[in-house]
Amino acid sequence: MKKAALILLSLALTLALLAGCAGSAGTTQATTSAAAATSQAETTPAGSQAAASYEKPKFLSIGTAAAGGAYYPIGIAMADIVTNTMGIQATAQVTGGAVENNGLIEDGTLEVAITQGPMAYAAVNGTAPYESKLPKVTALFTGLSKGIFHVVTLESTGIKTMADLKGKRVVMGPAGGGAIKMASDVWAEFGFTIDDVKATYISYADGMSALSDGKADAVVVQSAAPASAITELTVTRKDAVILEIDAETMKKITAKYPYYSEGTIAKDIYGSAADIPVVYLSNMVVCSADLPEGLVYDMTKAFMENLDTIKQSNPAAKGLSLESAVQGLPIPLHPGAERYFRESGALK
Repeated sequence: MKKAALILLSLALTLALLAGCAGSAGTTQATTSAAAATSQAETTPAGSQAAASYEKPKFLSIGTAAAGGAYYPIGIAMADIVTNTMGIQATAQVTGGAVENNGLIEDGTLEVAITQGPMAYAAVNGTAPYESKLPKVTALFTGLSKGIFHVVTLESTGIKTMADLKGKRVVMGPAGGGAIKMASDVWAEFGFTIDDVKATYISYADGMSALSDGKADAVVVQSAAPASAITELTVTRKDAVILEIDAETMKKITAKYPYYSEGTIAKDIYGSAADIPVVYLSNMVVCSADLPEGLVYDMTKAFMENLDTIKQSNPAAKGLSLESAVQGLPIPLHPGAERYFRESGALK
């Protein structure tokens, strides 16, 4: 009887010892796993978890405008950043410009595009020149450059003021470009419309050739300054003239259209005799709402960490900064861009 009791006691002690060992191993394993997770969290750079949550596309298209404006070189710089830092083959696409680019985002032709603040607002809200809302258009960042309303002519045409354009042959830039809407707004304050000129729709560069060859009387260029098409013209034609906007009409324009601002083209930009008073609007970058949050986060991060590349692509972008990229946004940011700007401190 005593012997049986001793055997049972021995078995109980053995089972207790085994249970204690198993518990100790489980605790050790859990502690090790927690430590590993903590270590991984500490060493994982911000954004990499977002990067891992999406399938990286092989190609990405960035919409710009005609080759003669500032959008195109800026778009090339942006494409280079995406290609070199993210391993995605990005290309800058020549398009009709600011108005068309929003539609190309909506139909999936473009993933990213440069446009004007007023055009982005109109696209999201479905107001003219758009017939309906374009919900896929979201903001990546703003503050890119100033889209100046240039009207270029030659002294030999006799055109001295905006009102003198009536009845003249005027190149409006490419169809779908932002110059058309801006011309409609500005010229209305001078008492005429696009219907009052003999309008044609070709690229800025082709327009300058037509002007120089006597086949056009003026060219409208909506672009940051300096616009390459205008710069190239002024190299060969010393009689090139950029029309100014008088102070009284300037007040009417900026009062009626709050998204336009009063600006000046410094005389050293195109070699003019004096500074030229003009109106401008802010340009911005939009992207498709369909893009994964992680992709847009990483792309925004790449752009902001390579601002010098963008600013060096064209003098028009020299004012871009992390802070200006989120100032005065006319439409909501893509969630990926918003997360980056909040983490960076640009958004509170």
